Amino acid sequence: MSTARRVPEAALLVGLVLAFSVVLFFLLFGGPPLVTALIALALLYGFAAYAVVHDDDPASVLLPTPVLAAAALLALLLVVLGVVVGQPLFGLLVGFVAVVPPAMYHTHYGDPVNPLSVRATLALGGVGALACLLAGVALEDPLVGAVDAVVVALATADYQDTRGEKLDELVEFVAVSVCFGGAALAVLYFVLVAGRPEDGILVAGALLVVGAYFAMESATHD
Repeated sequence: MSTARRVPEAALLVGLVLAFSVVLFFLLFGGPPLVTALIALALLYGFAAYAVVHDDDPASVLLPTPVLAAAALLALLLVVLGVVVGQPLFGLLVGFVAVVPPAMYHTHYGDPVNPLSVRATLALGGVGALACLLAGVALEDPLVGAVDAVVVALATADYQDTRGEKLDELVEFVAVSVCFGGAALAVLYFVLVAGRPEDGILVAGALLVVGAYFAMESATHD
């Protein structure tokens, strides 16, 4: 019984060792810092997810609030690093990768600390996602901007769903309509006006992913 209890924690330890090894390799031999951070985070969070799933009480080992605070600080440092190396949107993406999984973990296992209401958080996430899309277009990096937008939108939507506050059918219908209609308008604008069809496809794809999520949520509620 004690051996089974140690298995999730051992997985977390393995993830920490592997992530540290990746960072150490970068420090010794050089390499793109943001890509290195992304690989290290993928390794760490992959093993951490295993630990959380297989532990009967993960919050006793991974305290939700300190984990979220540490992840938020790391995300801020990664965003600053992105600005320093001239890749602000990619730095923002890596920052999201750093903070979103701990935030979702905190939502499931920790006490609420968000001063905003669920709907206000969802609205703020929508504004943030739109800002990421526009920034991607403005900085001529629409792919990363689109990925940033999808991560923000789906993370806030998961927060709303986990907190148990269902959206009104009208709100869900408006969200789906705005996303799908915005996708169509984005394609038309970038193809016919801006002459940048690739950007239009990326922006539309991001909007379609988010719209599909809300459409599935609406179908589930029905």
